[in-house]
Amino acid sequence: MKLSPDMIREQRFKTRLSGFDRNEVIAFLLDMAEDMELLIEENSLLKGEVEAAKRRQKDMEDLFLTVKQFSEERMRRAELEAKDVLAEAERKASETQQAAGQKLREAEQRAQELQSQAMQKAREILREAERTKQELERGLSDVRDKRASLMSELTSTLESYQAWIRTQGNRDQGNVV
Repeated sequence: MKLSPDMIREQRFKTRLSGFDRNEVIAFLLDMAEDMELLIEENSLLKGEVEAAKRRQKDMEDLFLTVKQFSEERMRRAELEAKDVLAEAERKASETQQAAGQKLREAEQRAQELQSQAMQKAREILREAERTKQELERGLSDVRDKRASLMSELTSTLESYQAWIRTQGNRDQGNVV
């Protein structure tokens, strides 16, 4: 049977000679019902916090995916830019090849520099994406740690109240009302 605050408030006991004071028993039951209502409310709030933490975790995961997609798109664009730069350099080299051998060497050198710069830029983008990924993973880990801590605290609190309620129940069983 699952107890509710209202069930505790409405509970009445038979009276016998030399029994407990009826008003004290009723006052105790009312106090217990209020405490139980507070526990139920606190439990509900903690569940809300856990749900909020889950939503934040989902948001962080979504953000991580977005950043990953963004970095992949940037990498693709950088590769296309590098290909475009290289193609342009080769076109210019082809046009100037007929003019002189010196101009050809200069164009090839310029193309290599542009390719190197494009690759450097791509490496920088990858490093920045990796840093962003690590930050997101740390944030996600923090959210998971906070969630685990909240769950542990909630479990501990609930177990403490359950033990207290059992203790009170054992005392009450020893003293029939």
